[in-house]
Amino acid sequence: MKNIIYIATLCFTLACSSCDRDNLFYATEEQGFVRLNINWEPSQLEPNGTSAYVFDNESGKAVCECLISSDPNTIDIPLYPGKYDIMVINNTEEELASIDFTGIENLHTFNAVISANKEPKYANLLSKAEDNNSYLTACDILARALVKAIEITPKDIHYYKEKPATGEHEVSQTIEVTPERQTELIDIEVKVMNITSAAGAPRSHLTAMCESENMEKAIKFGHGITHEFVLNNKRVDPDNYKLATITKQLISFGPEKANGKCLNDHQLVMNFILVNGETHTVSLNVKDLIETSHDGVQTVHKIRAEVTLPEAIGNGDGVFHPEIEEWEEIETELPI
Repeated sequence: MKNIIYIATLCFTLACSSCDRDNLFYATEEQGFVRLNINWEPSQLEPNGTSAYVFDNESGKAVCECLISSDPNTIDIPLYPGKYDIMVINNTEEELASIDFTGIENLHTFNAVISANKEPKYANLLSKAEDNNSYLTACDILARALVKAIEITPKDIHYYKEKPATGEHEVSQTIEVTPERQTELIDIEVKVMNITSAAGAPRSHLTAMCESENMEKAIKFGHGITHEFVLNNKRVDPDNYKLATITKQLISFGPEKANGKCLNDHQLVMNFILVNGETHTVSLNVKDLIETSHDGVQTVHKIRAEVTLPEAIGNGDGVFHPEIEEWEEIETELPI
């Protein structure tokens, strides 16, 4: 009889305590949230969004699919207890149309590869270029930051005592991230004597540029990219109307270098259409003319060259030629 009374009392106590139990809501998954605050100011970029790739710190294996945030300045990443490396890039894969990402299943094999054309736009320059198989007319700007050894412990898992709003979560860690530009700037200036002989801007090739970058180590490699462009910015010398400087700036993965020196020959091929309708092609090996520096935002490769065009006289009616490209005139101060 005493046992029955004891059991009944215990059941009554448990029932009462269950009605007044702690109002605790447990997390449905044992995850903590890492918030990355991303500072784009040093890279002078204003991306439309941010992509994050998460890898296991020890094995390098990807632990989830690419995470995308429409907010370029903040991304919250859910992580199970463990240690991780996180790669952050500007925009999304779709928005970086000229760059493909390969080997994303492991940090060690994660590469950015230029998505180039197999056929040249300016086929008349093909014989003058090196034996490359990829041609690029425009490259997107790529910036990245790699955050290493982010650790989530069971203590970082947050449990709510009141039911959280839908989508609400507590941030376990906040990390400041500053991406750096990985693409580089090619700054070309060519002084042209007898510029009055040219009917328009030259279609041009710059050969043997890098096609890939290892995103973990930020090392570029390869030399299979030929940049295709028009040297169309023209600034006439105020003291000599026959002398002009033609310029162009290109976004690129740059030349392959070691110990500050270019490893490959780089041909700058310029196809001028003269005022008499003739074609005049100039090909320069600019390997030793490339000067590399950093402007605080990106790596800059300056190419400075000089060419002289043959004297040519037009017939006064202008030149009809399908390959003529218009100049973008840059005003210069005239001498007083």
